[in-house]
Amino acid sequence: MDVFTASRIINCLSSSPIIRRSSCFLAKKPMKTVLNPKYPELKPLAEHIERHFQGSSQILHKKRNEIRVVTFAGKKYVVKAFRKPNLLNRFVYRYFRQSKAQRSYRYSLKIGEQYCPEAIACIEEQKYFQLFKSYYISRHFDADFEIRAVLTDRQFKNRTLILQKFAEFSYELHEKGILHRDYSPGNILIKQHPENYQFKIVDVNRMQFKTLSLTDRLGNFVRLAKDDETMAIIIRQYASCINQPFDEMFAIARQLRARYVEKRALKNKLRGR
Repeated sequence: MDVFTASRIINCLSSSPIIRRSSCFLAKKPMKTVLNPKYPELKPLAEHIERHFQGSSQILHKKRNEIRVVTFAGKKYVVKAFRKPNLLNRFVYRYFRQSKAQRSYRYSLKIGEQYCPEAIACIEEQKYFQLFKSYYISRHFDADFEIRAVLTDRQFKNRTLILQKFAEFSYELHEKGILHRDYSPGNILIKQHPENYQFKIVDVNRMQFKTLSLTDRLGNFVRLAKDDETMAIIIRQYASCINQPFDEMFAIARQLRARYVEKRALKNKLRGR
């Protein structure tokens, strides 16, 4: 369904006298909750998520969306509160497309807790036939740092090794047909163990699951390696994983990065940035 058709449906719904008369009865509907069946004991957390969220002072991120750490029954969980959609998307997410919270929950389960924090629940508040608020709850992953720190600090301890292990982690994802469409420095968490490094991806509401082409694979790194030195470390290890010549892989990766930079610059120019 295109945006024009959706807009016409929204206008019809908004102007309907039946809906206007009934809105007083539907102004406040209970939260719609999908809870991971493995954790029925967390139903009170999901059902009263707004109170628990507002009661937490541990804020991880606060821009378009807000992320906080919530402690419940002695354990930590990460709660993401999505920004209220614009008028069009309130109806689109209500009737025609899964919300970001729903997609985060569903995709996390599909990816598996080996690669991302385990999904606990998604919650939506709907009123006046619209989606107003939505939350996604996941298990807290006690990361030591984001990959951003490794990418930006060339003196980071064990930097080359970490980037090589990251390339291997990315290869595992790609081999399983998992393509993160927002593979960015803040969405890759790392925990250091005595013998290795553990990686997990977050912010997984934009995913694709398919057999990946070489362009898909190498294009996944364009937002991460902004300089050739960093790109070379990652691509050399990735080329080894897929048994392909490094020089060819590196050339393709640089071309894809250049296209991404040009496209982003054009978008920023059109937006007046």
